[in-house]
Amino acid sequence: MDHYLLETINRTTEYIEEHLLETLCLDDISGHVNVSKFHLLRIWKGATATGLMEYVRRRRIALSLGDLLNQRSNIEYISAKYGFSCERTYNRAFKEEYHVTPAKWRRSPSPLNILDRFNADFMSRAGDGLVFFRSISVLPPFSIAGPTYSIHAEDNLLSQAAARYGVEFFTLSRSRIMNPVEKDVYIGFTSIPEPFTGSMIYQPSLQINHSSIIPPDLNIKHIKPHKYGVFTYIGLHRPEEITPHSLSEIWEYITSTWMPTVPFQLEEKFSFEYINYAKGNKHYCECDLYFPISGL
Repeated sequence: MDHYLLETINRTTEYIEEHLLETLCLDDISGHVNVSKFHLLRIWKGATATGLMEYVRRRRIALSLGDLLNQRSNIEYISAKYGFSCERTYNRAFKEEYHVTPAKWRRSPSPLNILDRFNADFMSRAGDGLVFFRSISVLPPFSIAGPTYSIHAEDNLLSQAAARYGVEFFTLSRSRIMNPVEKDVYIGFTSIPEPFTGSMIYQPSLQINHSSIIPPDLNIKHIKPHKYGVFTYIGLHRPEEITPHSLSEIWEYITSTWMPTVPFQLEEKFSFEYINYAKGNKHYCECDLYFPISGL
């Protein structure tokens, strides 16, 4: 399954890059990689955080910068060369991307952050899916509510206890929380007690705010503002069907390739998974994994 995901992403990238100076539409791309349009859009957005046709547009704009620096090419010609219907459309897209018009940038070129060709080499296979580093993000303080469980780490890999508790909460108990921030967003919060004795505290939860109504038997946790390393896992299955093998390889990827490079400054050890069920279905899972680096 992971080979299928990587192959789909790589073939899509190659086809787009080879045809940027030609007419490109979603039907052409999905037909070439032999994946339904709906499914391809989900996979691509999950892997790149960019819409498929948005990627095409932004790559064309990035490539056009070289032509703008060539004073012999007028802007009308450049806009047509890169597939824009007219100069006005190109000007609008360029300004939306770089906050300056093509003509003004040509007169006074300045450094720009561009969208380069997508590189799937930074993705790692994780069981039935792919995991990759997404970003460094800062989150303000937030609060969650849900039951808490003490789970032995090794037992969790074997029995998937956290996943079972999460499914039970999300399907049977989340409706008991009135006015959550996002009713379709699941947050699985894991904290590591000090000293570590082999067990972790797991809290399947929803994010809440001052207007939420919380049943008294659920626990409320307040998380301070932090800087996080964010990873994304995508797989062709339901979120609750992630396997112990996938979990093990996700942890191996994060702990061996990323954590050794990061100077952690934390008062407590925790992490959480963020799953927007509105993005998934029985054939697609997308999960963001947040690992705090330091408090703010």
